[in-house]
Amino acid sequence: MKLQKIKRMMKTWVAIIATSAAAGASVHAAEPVPLTMCAFMLMGEGGPEHQFLQDYQTAALSWGVKLTLKPYMNEKVVVEELKAGVCDITNLTSMQARSFNKFTGTLDAPAAIPTYDHFRTVLQTLAKPSAEKYMQEGEFEIIGIQSAGAIFLFSNDRKLTGLSDLAGKRMAILDSAPEVRKLVVDLGMTPVSSTVTNIFQKFNNGAVDITGGPAIVYEMMELHKGLEPNGGILAQPIMQASMQFVGRTAKLPPGFGQKSRQYFVDNFDRSLNILRTAEENVPKKWWIPLPEERRDEFNAQTLRVRLAFRDQNVYDARMLTLLRKIRCNKEPTLAECSATNAE
Repeated sequence: MKLQKIKRMMKTWVAIIATSAAAGASVHAAEPVPLTMCAFMLMGEGGPEHQFLQDYQTAALSWGVKLTLKPYMNEKVVVEELKAGVCDITNLTSMQARSFNKFTGTLDAPAAIPTYDHFRTVLQTLAKPSAEKYMQEGEFEIIGIQSAGAIFLFSNDRKLTGLSDLAGKRMAILDSAPEVRKLVVDLGMTPVSSTVTNIFQKFNNGAVDITGGPAIVYEMMELHKGLEPNGGILAQPIMQASMQFVGRTAKLPPGFGQKSRQYFVDNFDRSLNILRTAEENVPKKWWIPLPEERRDEFNAQTLRVRLAFRDQNVYDARMLTLLRKIRCNKEPTLAECSATNAE
């Protein structure tokens, strides 16, 4: 009797071991999916962007993707490569990402995200599984959003303390951003077409009065040359820039997009430390605070631009509403929280 019991136990153990071995073989056989990423690196290989993308490449491996980074410095080319199927994933500025997803492409609406704390809440909201349907549009999906920094106005005139002071000024704008051209015109400025390679150079040599950018470009592009002797930087950000990672949904393994979006939320502070350090390194003498008595004017003017772009189908109304709710949740006393013409 005991012998039969031992035999039955041995059969059970053999079955368990066989099942475990088969499962192990199955896991081992599941090779990561090879995908190509057209990696947009404005500062080229070796810069902070490159390091972040290499870390993302490592993380992607744990989500079942072997990512090959193909570096680019021209964002327009990256857009065309993604559309043509040369790459499966890419990273783009929000303005360029808007052609793949208008919902997330509305994140750079003027003054819609006032602070980094607001931005953190936005990313946490968009990384929820319930928001996945908004991340997909057509054959593409937004698989991550990374802060690229608050965008400040650099001016050669320190008298700039509000948006109405911009009237009559010349501002450098990127040829690839027609909506910014409209914004500049709406504020009474003269747009001066520029490229990524000369937009800051034009400010430094006096060809334009104003340019916009994150604080990280101050030292990199030697913008003190354009600010001297009587210039300044409006301390109130005009918008929040972001890098958005776009993937071709059909090429991504199940669950990849959700894990990727959460990755950017988890690494938000890492990006933020770099951005804040850059802002702190700008000499205090250049910063121009927005006077409290001009804050309502600033909010009214940026709201007017957002509503105009919404009505022209440039911005997504659903995103504008979400951003307003986040602003009002953090500061319920804002006038827009009880306004009849709110987004």
